[in-house]
Amino acid sequence: MVNVMFNYQDYLVESSLDKAEATLLIKDYLRGDLEIIEELKNNDHNYVVRINRYQRPDIVIKEPRKRNRRYWERLLTWFRKGEAGRLYESHIQLEKLGFACPSAVLAAESRKLGVVTRSVFMYEYMDGEPASSADAGIVARELRRLHEAGYTRGDPKAQNFLIKDGAVIFIDFKLSRARLWHRHSARMEFAHLLHTMPEALAFVPSDERKSAGFLVAVRLRRMLSDLKHMKRELRNYRQHPDYRYKRRAILLLLGTIISYDLMIATLSR
Repeated sequence: MVNVMFNYQDYLVESSLDKAEATLLIKDYLRGDLEIIEELKNNDHNYVVRINRYQRPDIVIKEPRKRNRRYWERLLTWFRKGEAGRLYESHIQLEKLGFACPSAVLAAESRKLGVVTRSVFMYEYMDGEPASSADAGIVARELRRLHEAGYTRGDPKAQNFLIKDGAVIFIDFKLSRARLWHRHSARMEFAHLLHTMPEALAFVPSDERKSAGFLVAVRLRRMLSDLKHMKRELRNYRQHPDYRYKRRAILLLLGTIISYDLMIATLSR
């Protein structure tokens, strides 16, 4: 696979295409000169569209809007790549590990004062059917195989796996490799899958399923999901007319929830 890196305007571009084609693609993107086939997401978090490449496979363009804006994530890019660059590396690495996923096409990042402020990731479109309960066995097998390779994928909801010709395709992922607590991180991730695909539990080896570590991970994951649900409810409650009179109590509760989230996130790394 070709891998080129070059500067275009104020962007650092990395691509699996040759430089001429990659330059044309980033140029058309910045000018807005693209034929959009389908808008997949357009919200505060992400802007995702599918574009026509005519004689080549369609491309999905993803702008991670929220991550591009977060100040603490911007600060982290002083010493690492931004969201688009990390997604690009994740797709390449997952293919090297022997898993199916959309092929990375291009990542472009613009920096200001040393931090990434704008970024975009592009990858080849892959079709397939969203994983269902009938696919729990092969999804569980592939996720456990990834964990055994030393990685977690992030956000392992059932809808983030596609099925095509009996094979599992990973989508909407970003690989991470925990230096410590890897087994706990893998268990937490599998417990996350169980929220949207509880049938996958039947495909966990009996000794692992009954282990204290796995049972704790399942309980912690459920508590974390409940806390996130509470935060969403609290955000909705802010619209209530009496909110200003109860703001202090709400802020105190939010502080407790956030502290708990940080503790769980630290243990899960």
